[in-house]
Amino acid sequence: MARLDAFLKNTGLFKARTQARRACDEGRVLMDGEAARGSRIVHVGARLLVETADHRVEAEVLDVPERPVARSRRASYLSELRREPLARVVLSFDDEP
Repeated sequence: MARLDAFLKNTGLFKARTQARRACDEGRVLMDGEAARGSRIVHVGARLLVETADHRVEAEVLDVPERPVARSRRASYLSELRREPLARVVLSFDDEP
């Protein structure tokens, strides 16, 4: 069994557990359709909807790793059902590139 914030970090959706916990606290992580705290226990078959800095990812938990997983093995723990980029908000057109 693993906490949600650790799972999100170990499967590479977030670089740090603190980022994952913050996303949970801000309501940017849903598990099985409900807002999920970082301390919630992840189970096989759970459906996740995660909003990262750049993407919104919908995925299903296939297995729960106890430690960080190599990028090449992440697909055996998390099945991405959909990944879509988040629209960038333009704050000002006055800034020169």
